[in-house]
Amino acid sequence: MKRLVKILVILSVLGGLGYWAYRSDAFAAWTKGPDHSLDLAGSLEARTVEVGSLVGGRIAQVHVEEGDRVVAGQPLVTFEADLKDLEIAQQRAVIAQAEAQLAALLSGPRDELKKRLEIDWKAAETDRKRLESLWNAGVIGRREYDATVVREATARQSLREANVGSRREDIAAARAVVERESERLGFLQRQRHELVVVAPSAGVVETLDLRPGDLASPNQPIAALLEDGQLWVRVFVPEPQLAKVSVGRAVKVSVDGFPGRFFDGRVVEIRDRGEYTPRNLQTLDQRTDLVFGVKVRIDPNSDLKAGMSALVYLDEPNAPQKAGAR
Repeated sequence: MKRLVKILVILSVLGGLGYWAYRSDAFAAWTKGPDHSLDLAGSLEARTVEVGSLVGGRIAQVHVEEGDRVVAGQPLVTFEADLKDLEIAQQRAVIAQAEAQLAALLSGPRDELKKRLEIDWKAAETDRKRLESLWNAGVIGRREYDATVVREATARQSLREANVGSRREDIAAARAVVERESERLGFLQRQRHELVVVAPSAGVVETLDLRPGDLASPNQPIAALLEDGQLWVRVFVPEPQLAKVSVGRAVKVSVDGFPGRFFDGRVVEIRDRGEYTPRNLQTLDQRTDLVFGVKVRIDPNSDLKAGMSALVYLDEPNAPQKAGAR
């Protein structure tokens, strides 16, 4: 009986070792490939930019669709602009009025006004001289004579003020009004510019769910763009294999959603410090081995989405196909 137990134990151990060897070979074939190349697993990551309008409004035109490639400055969405154009026209009229008032203050009183004030002063002076002789003769009282003196002094001061021109304070206030209204016009024009949402950089439209007639809120994203060069996969290279990786090296990338299809990529970053393999990743060596994070940027392609599982081939895979081939 004891001999039978020993035989069973030995058979169990041998079976376990055989299964472990089989699994190790299968795992090595998956991670290293048929030619002992280093293939690394990861997932796609993307950096998108969300665009919108500071003013919002009713959609007049939608120029692109999801999946379209755009260049920097290309219009994406245009809002209705008739109400904003009316505001701008009204503001231009306000500025014209303020500028006219400033010009009037700068030029001072008209020559016709100065002439009239001079006539008024001379007339008041004549009255004052006539009543002065009457007052000296005792024909009129002191109060009546004093009234003519006041009228003459008032007329003379009005003429002096007209000749001096506008006060500096009044000119400064009028100039401030012009500047304030001009800044208001600039603000409205900036809002008018926001009625056309453009692509800030070249990329691919990922999301854009708007149609003419829709209402869009201000300061809210209306579209998401995947910028060129902002799609990558982060993988971890075991330390013994680090010599096979260099910044700028071209690689091939495959994703589960497109079997047999390979996309072009390039190594753009190798971390300076090593770390231990994350628990959710697999490499050829044991989990405790030291690895280095490597960032592989993938050429833009509308078929690739963030979150896809990817495999990076540091050596040429079998029968590679160009990205985009079906």
